[in-house]
Amino acid sequence: MLEKLRPGELAVGRKTTQDIYTKGGRLLLSRGAVMANEQQIEVLMDRGLVKRDPSDRVDYSSEFKPVRYGPNVNPFLEIEELESQLETAFKQIKSQNSSAPDVFYRKIRSISGQLIGLAEHSPEALLGTVHWPRHDEVPYSLHHPIQCAVLIAVISKKLNLQGERLFATLAASLTANLGMIHIHDKLNKQKEPLSEEQKEAIHHHPRRSIEMLESMKIENSLWLKTVLHHHERLDGSGYPQGLKGDDICNEAKLVALADIYIALIGRREYREALPIKQALRQLLNERGTLVGPALTKLFLNQVGIYPPGTAVKLANGDIAVVTKRGEDINHPICAGIKAMSGQAYMHPPPRDTSDPQYTIQDVVAKDILKPLQPFLFWGVHVRKAIEL
Repeated sequence: MLEKLRPGELAVGRKTTQDIYTKGGRLLLSRGAVMANEQQIEVLMDRGLVKRDPSDRVDYSSEFKPVRYGPNVNPFLEIEELESQLETAFKQIKSQNSSAPDVFYRKIRSISGQLIGLAEHSPEALLGTVHWPRHDEVPYSLHHPIQCAVLIAVISKKLNLQGERLFATLAASLTANLGMIHIHDKLNKQKEPLSEEQKEAIHHHPRRSIEMLESMKIENSLWLKTVLHHHERLDGSGYPQGLKGDDICNEAKLVALADIYIALIGRREYREALPIKQALRQLLNERGTLVGPALTKLFLNQVGIYPPGTAVKLANGDIAVVTKRGEDINHPICAGIKAMSGQAYMHPPPRDTSDPQYTIQDVVAKDILKPLQPFLFWGVHVRKAIEL
């Protein structure tokens, strides 16, 4: 049976994976042909049809859209649920069940839709989930990709990233490290230097990730290319292909930025987490070799010097937490935690740091936030949040 090509299935510079036919069954393009330009892709998407395996039951008919949330959604609880869903998706890869590819795809698509829905509904609180200290021991192999996808979801609007292209980018950020999932958690807790075997596994994990995705019948070319390229670097120093400049797709560059930032601000056994300003400075200093200045600057401006979830000390002596990025990157909106006297605020007062009396003086250790319920600072009532 002939069916239309799927969004993201063709990409410039990538070979077609199937023969493409006209509506009347005449061969338009043979399998293995390289897409020359976007105009060629537009023609093929409009006129081209392909033969599908009857076992491919994934429903691609509906356009990628965000999940709609009610007024009292709690992003912090939602993120925990999304980590659980991602674990279910990853388990399908080792499953012998014939439905595993379908379950895998639907879980990844569902997680992506929920992240965009949360980013549209509560972008500041969602960004806060990345920077708030965690209590539970969620495996790094689950926590890291969700955090990367959160960053992409939050800044996607500024990039005009939407529809199936947005889905492919989010899906890639969630699955980019599948090829090293067997050692990811161990590496995060390891103090000793990498073994040669581990170095080899890291170097080959983009290709291994592609193999695992293809075993789940993933054919979305942009998704696959983004995963393959996410460790390539602008100056050719990356891997696995040593690509340079525009040979690396923009989606892979975005996933790379998120991946590096999350790794830098996360604690490892062999080092403490880098302060946010230091992590941002490192990205800025390496922008010429990593992904380029324009994308790096946009990424940094969207995350902010003081992103939501950052604990700070204000000019009036308050200890506060950033709850909203301000119009000026240096002046976010905060909520007071305790006064200079040490007295905790029962009802956290808002603090606009563009006001001289509330100017940020310093960033304080985020451990001070651990005893607090984070969603209270973003207007979610405890009772309603629990009921949801």
